[in-house]
Amino acid sequence: MNPQCARCGKVVYPTEKVNCLDKYWHKGCFHCEVCKMALNMNNYKGYDKKPYCNAFLFDFTPRRTRIKYNLHNI
Repeated sequence: MNPQCARCGKVVYPTEKVNCLDKYWHKGCFHCEVCKMALNMNNYKGYDKKPYCNAFLFDFTPRRTRIKYNLHNI
């Protein structure tokens, strides 16, 4: 039985399957959570089992999170 896509929930057939972050994705559904840039196995960064591009992964680093938290609580 074919798995379901982690983004859209539809069946993913072998010809369009991306297996990444312990999930299956359609090639078109494998994009950055923030900016929706199309990703592939060479340019994605995973955080919390979700795909991100390099530009937005920086927002989740511990130091960056602390800085954002402190700026919002001034």
